[in-house]
Amino acid sequence: MNKKNIILVMVFTISQVFFFSGNAQEEESRLERLKSQKVAFLTERIGLSTEDAQKFWPVYNEMAEKMDKLWKEKKENIKRLYHSDEPLSEAEKEAAIDQHISYELKKANLEKEYHEKFKKILTIDQVIKLYGAEHEFKKKMLHLIKGGKSSSCSDCDNDNEPDRMPSKT
Repeated sequence: MNKKNIILVMVFTISQVFFFSGNAQEEESRLERLKSQKVAFLTERIGLSTEDAQKFWPVYNEMAEKMDKLWKEKKENIKRLYHSDEPLSEAEKEAAIDQHISYELKKANLEKEYHEKFKKILTIDQVIKLYGAEHEFKKKMLHLIKGGKSSSCSDCDNDNEPDRMPSKT
């Protein structure tokens, strides 16, 4: 599984867990703050110029939306498979597992498609930095969610890390 997709799935999952409480408006506000932190973090780590950023972020956001849609489909499939109120027939179980594999293939194809798009916008060094920065951002967010202080993450590089998870305001 590509690091980029793992990171996107983790960020989406983290946002779902983190934003589980509160009303929809508060959740949307917190999600927007998290997205803003990610944009700033990745922009700095990749070393995007203003011109590069104008080309890169629409493509990246398009990919993220497609990945979120796939994740929601997978989540519904998992819910049906593991948490259904009614027992599934053998055929329904097989179809659900086949959908899981189909999801993974779609995700891999999206990764490949956007990897090629990123290479047209960024230098290969910036593409490498993108994948590393996505992984680093996810790692930092997981550390903060687990209750760690930003300065106590021994696996994290503390330069330019998000200061804290967005709080309820």
